[in-house]
Amino acid sequence: MKPSEILDKAARKIEPEGRWTRQYSARDKDGREVAPNDAAATCWCIYGAIMKVSRRRKVRGDLFRFLPTYASVWNDAPERTQAEVVAKLREAAALARAEGQ
Repeated sequence: MKPSEILDKAARKIEPEGRWTRQYSARDKDGREVAPNDAAATCWCIYGAIMKVSRRRKVRGDLFRFLPTYASVWNDAPERTQAEVVAKLREAAALARAEGQ
């Protein structure tokens, strides 16, 4: 799967209300930390959403160049909103597409 496709899918994954989180890669319905690919996961951070949709245990390095530096820290900032994270993933996907990726 191309980086642009992964980033677009990650944006769609966390766009619905309640599907985004901070501090952990993923949480279950009770707010407990779970692995991003765990069947019990119901919400994800920017990093966890990418891992979930790409079905990987680690995010590929080539994706990071389209994301903010320290994307997980950026995701977890107290002032960050779900809408900003979704928008950043879409922006990163557009950048990747522009490069043919």
